Amino acid sequence: MSKSCAMVVACIFFCACSDMSMLKGRFDVPVQHNFIGVGKELPQKSSVSNVAVSAVYVQEDSLRIRDLYNEKDGYSNPTKIDFVYKLNNFPIMVSYTYIYKGELCVAGVSASIGRYLFGRFIFGVNDKNYEVGMYGDLGYGFDQGSYDYRYDSGGLFGGGPYGDSTYSDKYIGHYVTSFGLYASYYYGPLGVTYSPSVYAPWQRRDLPVNAKGNVESEGAYDINFKFPQIVSQYVGLSFWITDHWKISGGVTFLTPVDFNDFAMTGNTSVGFWF
Repeated sequence: MSKSCAMVVACIFFCACSDMSMLKGRFDVPVQHNFIGVGKELPQKSSVSNVAVSAVYVQEDSLRIRDLYNEKDGYSNPTKIDFVYKLNNFPIMVSYTYIYKGELCVAGVSASIGRYLFGRFIFGVNDKNYEVGMYGDLGYGFDQGSYDYRYDSGGLFGGGPYGDSTYSDKYIGHYVTSFGLYASYYYGPLGVTYSPSVYAPWQRRDLPVNAKGNVESEGAYDINFKFPQIVSQYVGLSFWITDHWKISGGVTFLTPVDFNDFAMTGNTSVGFWF
């Protein structure tokens, strides 16, 4: 057998079933910018565009996930993970939104840039004094992750836990997805909005590891848990200063999906509509 073939076989044998179990994890996450609607009635069969600048103030800088376990790790009982999301959000976001209204329904798209690149779809109803709808987001960015883990590099036949190691303060690329609802009631230039959403701040099924001590592996190991989702609930007011300028402000309440922890942010935005 040639040397190159032997290397390929060895790689498959030792790496095919590589996975890791999280022991302790700290991951930066974005603060969700929920869609807050237009805030007034739009003319039928018309379109409108918006360029907005949004700012976020993070009051509590972390969310602890209290009941997160590795799904499989070579032990009879799943191991619990000491896991915290860190809300280190970039404070400014710039976005562009386009919305078209038919007889009653509206549909739109949005793109934004801040700490992440985001795309959004919007669908809903816009009437004389209210609007309701739904939206979905897809984003991509880089965040710091630090974690202690136990890894298994047993290859095709499984080798059981191989050792423990640490991966510290490195930027890791990941997707962010969300789905939300919005509802606004407005009278004259003033409106009030409630917008809940559920978002997955880390969409990954593997993570980079240090395979032996501090020797960094070029690849990544499959993880034995799912990154938890976050519930985001925005409540706020909006005011149309003129026909083209709108200001908004409110608070966002963030919790894990099991509601075992709590964080709050302040949100404000200024938008030009045309």
